[in-house]
This record gives sequence, structure tokens and C-alpha cells, in this order.
Amino acid sequence: MAITWAVAGLLGAMLLPWTHRRRLAALVPLAAAVAALVSQGGGADLIAASAAGGLVLGRPAAGLVLLSALSAAVCLLLSPPPDSGDVLLTAACGALSAVALATGSPLIWGACFVAGAALFGVRLVAAAPARATLAAARVGTLGAATLVAASPFLPVDAAAVPPRAHLAAALLAGGIAAGFGLMPLGGWVTGGRRLVRGAAMAPWSLLLLPALLLSAQPLDSVLPADGRITFGAILLPAGAVSAAWAAARGLAAADGDRYTRVLLADLGLVAMGLATPQAGARLGSLLVMLTHLCVGPLLLQEPASAGARPRRLAWAALSGIPPSPAFWGRFALLTALTTAFGGLLLVVTLPVAGAMLVIALRATVAAASAAPAGVTRARAVSLAAWVPALAAVTVGLVPAAALRALLGVA
Repeated sequence: MAITWAVAGLLGAMLLPWTHRRRLAALVPLAAAVAALVSQGGGADLIAASAAGGLVLGRPAAGLVLLSALSAAVCLLLSPPPDSGDVLLTAACGALSAVALATGSPLIWGACFVAGAALFGVRLVAAAPARATLAAARVGTLGAATLVAASPFLPVDAAAVPPRAHLAAALLAGGIAAGFGLMPLGGWVTGGRRLVRGAAMAPWSLLLLPALLLSAQPLDSVLPADGRITFGAILLPAGAVSAAWAAARGLAAADGDRYTRVLLADLGLVAMGLATPQAGARLGSLLVMLTHLCVGPLLLQEPASAGARPRRLAWAALSGIPPSPAFWGRFALLTALTTAFGGLLLVVTLPVAGAMLVIALRATVAAASAAPAGVTRARAVSLAAWVPALAAVTVGLVPAAALRALLGVA
């Protein structure tokens, strides 16, 4: 799969400008999706169970590679025709994500995210030189580098001295917090999002971020009890503050910035879920991830560049009203958090869920009242705008079947 990503990206970057068919850039991730579809993802479930130093892509990881590639393909089709740099970056991040999901080596795992964050940051600065994109490149790359710093300590033996366990857990939690854009580091995501949209944000949100989320779930199995306590003590408050802050800011955000706020609020809830070993937290995180993989290709675009009707349907899927997929994911996360830590967390999580409902309703009204873009689009592009919204509705109607069919998770 990684080779397919790389070869398709190189061919697309070289041939599409020459043929004046930049819109066909969607074929690059589509080729990787085909490779993922014909392959057999078996054996190890996630990264922690892979053969040491080997490349064993488990069933959930193989399904995630397929979904991320399809999501990136739709995003490229809906975006303005990308240039060679966007195509190469998408292919590179796709290849790195596939390797990160398959490797059993903590060093290779961390190095993949560092390389992806660095490439993404350089591309952001090149596309929009500004203080916000410079901060995005710096924070994202240095945050991912802490995952590499943790690799010499992994896996931590249960008999190891506590300082070693605490250090490894703190480095892992810091790297995940930076990759998720949690507070106080979340500004790099919102700042960069104001300057670039569509295909420029897709490598992080549709490729690197899902891979980091899925591969972070089994980290508690490589940490002893002392390390798990430290891991949760960092991610739980960081996720709570980030979710509350993003939801509050989203209430007053302009239409183009609302989706980023909802994404960051959901990532805060997911980070809180990583702090608990409850099975429902894993299922809720996966459903939240599936929801954003479905609606992200559409909502990452300029508000006026996509049809109003599919945007309204996509926001309905993010609203949290049953039977939207966001409702099932957030409900599972809140239930797991309440079971693990008691009802005190509801003081934070319930207002966050309510704020995201209000944000989605406002975005739906804004999409309904938006003036037509006045641009004639190809029929294929118009039809592609419906794909993310309809996929999200389908996941919401059959969430258990969707997890089982797409990711092999019961």
C-alpha cells in the first residue's frame, strides 16, 4: 500500500500538469484505496501487537487505510484543482500513515508521524507564508518528535523503575496532544485553517490524524500501571479543556471556521477516551473518526464551493441528534468516561455536546441561506459532494454494522 501511494503520487505529480488534467489528482488516493481493497488485512489487530520491527497491517488498520484513501480522493475531487505539491504531500502522508499503522517498531512509528508533520508544515508555509503557518509547522513537528523520544523506553517492563514509566507515558501523551491539536497547542490547527482549506488540510485531517488516533489506542498495553496513570493524567485534562474551548469558540465562529472547531472538540473527547481502558471509549472514538472521515472531504472546502444540500446533510451527521453517527460516537465516549471517572466529567462533556449541536444547527441554517456560488461544476463533482453526506447518514443508521464491515471491530 505504501508503494502504491508513492508511485501513484509521483506519476500524478509529473503527468497531471503535463496533460492539463489536474482534476484527475483524485486518482492518486483512489489507486491506494484499490490496493487496500484487494489486500488482506489480517493477523495483528493494531500496532502494539505487530511483529517487532516488521510490517503487519491488521484488519482495523487495513480498513482505515482504505477509508482514508477514499476520503482523500473525494476531497481532491471537490477541491480546486491541486498542484503537484498537494499531490505529492497527500501521497507521502498516505504512505507514512500506512507504515505507521503496520509497524511494530516504536521508532519507525514515531518517525513516520514526524516526517508527515514536517512535510505538512513545510507545505503549509509554502502555500501561505504567515506566522500562523510557521507555528503550525513548528508545533506539529516538535510535538511529533516527542513520539520518537519515547521510542527508546518502549515497551516499558512492568518491573521497571517508576521514573522510566512516567517519562515514557509523558512523552507519548505529549506527542498525541500535539498531533490532535489539544490545548494549549490547538492554535496551530485553527491558525493554519484560516489560511488554507480543502486539499491543503486533507493530509493532516484525513490521513495522519486517523492513523495517529487508531495507533494510539493500544498504548496502554505497552505501559505499566504507573505509566498508564501518568498517560491519563495528561490527556484527560488536556482533552477536557480543549473540547470545552473549541466548542465555546465554535459558537461564535464564522461559517468557514465552524468545522475546525467541531473537529477539535471531538478530538478533545477522543483524547479523554484514550485516558480510560473502557471498551466503549474505543468504539466511540472509532465512530467519531468514521464520522469525520465521511464529512471532512465536504466540510473542509470553502462554504460556497459545495452544494448547500449536501452540506446541510453533513452538518446533520455532526449535530449529535440521533441517529447521527456523531451521536453514537459521543454517547459511547461519554458513557465510558462516566463509568470510569464518575459523573463529575458530565459538567464538562454535556455542555460540549450541547454546544456542538448548536454549532451544527447554525451551520445548517447558514448553508440553507447561502447564495449560490455561481460556478458551473462538472456533474461528477456535483455528485461527489453527496458521497460524504450519504456515507455519514449510512454509518449513523447502522453504526455497529459499519464498524464491523469497515474496520472489523465488533
